[in-house]
Amino acid sequence: MTLLHKLTEIAQKTFPRILLPESADERILKAALLISNQKIAQITLLGDELQLNQQLNELNGGVHSIAIINSEDEQLMRKYAELLHQKRKHTGLTLVEARELVQQDCIFAMLALESNAVDGVVTGAITPSQKVLSNALGIIGVAKDAKLVSSFFLMVFDENHQKYGKEILFSDCAMNVNPSAEELAEIAASTVKSANELLGMTPKVAMLSFSTNRSPEFEQVEKVKLATTIYQEKELDAEIVGNVQLDAALDNKVLNLKYPQTSFIAPANVLIFPTLDAGNIGYKLVQRFSGAEAIGPILQGLAKPVNDLSRGCSVDEIVNTVVITANQCS
Repeated sequence: MTLLHKLTEIAQKTFPRILLPESADERILKAALLISNQKIAQITLLGDELQLNQQLNELNGGVHSIAIINSEDEQLMRKYAELLHQKRKHTGLTLVEARELVQQDCIFAMLALESNAVDGVVTGAITPSQKVLSNALGIIGVAKDAKLVSSFFLMVFDENHQKYGKEILFSDCAMNVNPSAEELAEIAASTVKSANELLGMTPKVAMLSFSTNRSPEFEQVEKVKLATTIYQEKELDAEIVGNVQLDAALDNKVLNLKYPQTSFIAPANVLIFPTLDAGNIGYKLVQRFSGAEAIGPILQGLAKPVNDLSRGCSVDEIVNTVVITANQCS
């Protein structure tokens, strides 16, 4: 059984309420029907009930069991405007301004989650990532046990591309542009926690750099080396090696040649990239050249589950992201 199948079964047992606010996109509607018909999660859509019911019935070839929230419902808009005003009034936001903001589907969705009307939100098929992330941070906020919000992609490889494993986590590929050593260590810690608690993986972490086991003559190398040390000082229960190049992180012969002192045994299954440039380019290269499924970005460190879709996402990618989000709700 694959990891995704296991996570799907867990989602079906917990059956959380997941809001997909971008109902104007047919990909969202098709994914919503697949998720609902497979009983992976209780899907809620945002929009006009009459219009959406008609579209869903046509796509489904009959009736469906998807809930719909009317984002223009006056009672809800007043409730969410007041909630937003309470959360942001210290910034100077007025109630009138809050009422205008809740007309935005992304903000409405975050407020629905914050008020416990749903258990998780998946959006971003239409909405720019920056808007999704800023609203999630501003309304949902950072979890009590987290220092920052980061992300990972779950890269799932087919049987022809499993030389280094069936699944590998890539982090951070969506949030932190140029993390400091301390932030990089925190990203590693959050990703290890996600691997352990969310995905049931035994994490083996590689802190990636453009050099392997070299003296820190460059500040970029020094950052990764220091981040590795900071992580190790936390005494977290995971194997880690750093700073290493990608080939050394994956191939034990290369690792032993370049870093004979290490006791780490490649391949790593958690790759921590030094910058957003490297992480974002890296996951897209792997996705395009190997055909790997790139599930994410999955956000970690938020107080409640919110995940951002790529605007080029497929229906299957939406379904897979909902599966992960449903597991974050448990």
